[in-house]
Amino acid sequence: MLIRRWLLIMTYALLLNLTISGVKPAHSYLLPSEQILEFVARQTAKLYNFRLNVLAESPDPARPEAALVREMVYYAARPDLLRQEVVQEAEDGTILVGSGRRLSVINGHLLEEHPRHEEIFPILLFANSAKALRTLLEEEQVDLSQVRLSRMGRQIAYVIGGPPGQPGTAEFWCDKERFLPLRLVGRRSKQGVTDLVDIRFLSYPEVAESVWLPTTIEFYRQDQLSLRLIVQKTYYNERFPAELFDLDAFVARHPLLPLPQEPPEKPAETLEEMRRYLEKKYE
Repeated sequence: MLIRRWLLIMTYALLLNLTISGVKPAHSYLLPSEQILEFVARQTAKLYNFRLNVLAESPDPARPEAALVREMVYYAARPDLLRQEVVQEAEDGTILVGSGRRLSVINGHLLEEHPRHEEIFPILLFANSAKALRTLLEEEQVDLSQVRLSRMGRQIAYVIGGPPGQPGTAEFWCDKERFLPLRLVGRRSKQGVTDLVDIRFLSYPEVAESVWLPTTIEFYRQDQLSLRLIVQKTYYNERFPAELFDLDAFVARHPLLPLPQEPPEKPAETLEEMRRYLEKKYE
């Protein structure tokens, strides 16, 4: 009994000492989200643009067990510029994204749309400040007040967002040791409709001193893999030609996609024609 009481007193004294000195027990300490984003930004700020030569795999609607594979090139640059090109295809295989616009070519005609949700992925790889990351995560409805630890495969990760285990929860994941982005589950709501996207960055090799880029990027919709980018070659911080992301020049080269034609409306009858019809009917 005396030994047990002595152990309780010593444990209480140790905890009291740690509290007074401002030190928390290591097993219970979690970095605040703002500091995590600062550490992530230190890594991602080393990139300001990149080019990825990839094999793009997507499910084959005709054969669920198979995949459609295309060779593609992705160019991306700060703050939100993205260009996708399908290798060995005409300009119909090119998509240009930036400044809230998305331009593509269909049968030689230009189609302009809002950017798609998954096209935010480059921002996670070259965000140059914690503020840029925080702005993006707030747009994706990530709760920055919640932080926990979890695992993604074999990697221990910081997870910002919550609550955990709830379907459709917006979350940002980063590697606990190197603070590299691992995953973003983002939610966007528009006119009462919620769009959920799940972006995952896998297998980060060091492409240069203290510079990492993923070899695989996956996109999920409703917990189903919708697109996998398998990186074949990586280029980063190159001088891109100005016309690569010139949206106005891209628009000028192509006529707008014509709107679907509607059947012409029947001309309204004049009052005189209606008068003659009524007179004849009631003669």
